[in-house]
Amino acid sequence: MKLQYLGHSAFLISDSQNHTILIDPFLTGNPLAPVKANQVKADYIILTHAHSDHIGDALNIADKRKTTIICVVELASIISKNGYNTHPLQIGGAFQFPFGKVKFVTAFHGSSTSNGLYAGLAAGVVFKVDNKTIYHCGDTGIFGDMKLIGEIDKIDVLLIPIGGNYTMDIEDAVRAVSLIQPELAIPMHYNTFSLIRANPQEFVDKIAANGFHGKVLTPGEELQLS
Repeated sequence: MKLQYLGHSAFLISDSQNHTILIDPFLTGNPLAPVKANQVKADYIILTHAHSDHIGDALNIADKRKTTIICVVELASIISKNGYNTHPLQIGGAFQFPFGKVKFVTAFHGSSTSNGLYAGLAAGVVFKVDNKTIYHCGDTGIFGDMKLIGEIDKIDVLLIPIGGNYTMDIEDAVRAVSLIQPELAIPMHYNTFSLIRANPQEFVDKIAANGFHGKVLTPGEELQLS
């Protein structure tokens, strides 16, 4: 499995069967995005919520004939009205896709479209690809049940926001890592805007002091997971 960071909270994952899974593809308007939307293709797009810096370029990238957009029920209803293939999930719900199982979990955050439509609950995502379990927290503050999420599914890779203001800051993200206890933690959702300035190496150093492994990915960098 290959995981590529596309800046902000966007990741592109490719599995051993050549499925491509794109998460929160905010590229256009993202000063840190390493690629343009027309350079990205995806078999599946997972959306944690409807804010513009997460739904991003999903509808431009999605092929209406081939791409499945995975999101909460209310957002799926909005998107499907425009002719896109969607698979609706809800918090606690899971489904086995050809690339692996996807489960939506709690995220403490809002969700509405750019034109103000209510888009259901924000979500985090726990999904399995090539025998690896990844937890993308979405936009969220820290909450105690992160410990339970880490107990139910042993997390190999944690994708966690550190930028503060709209989500956890570094200090709370460090506490969250101790709750979840992943094999590897990768910071996200920082430095895209002035309000979410953060030093990702500080996060990595602080979790290392607690016995956890972290890695900073620069936008465009790929990580091979075997």
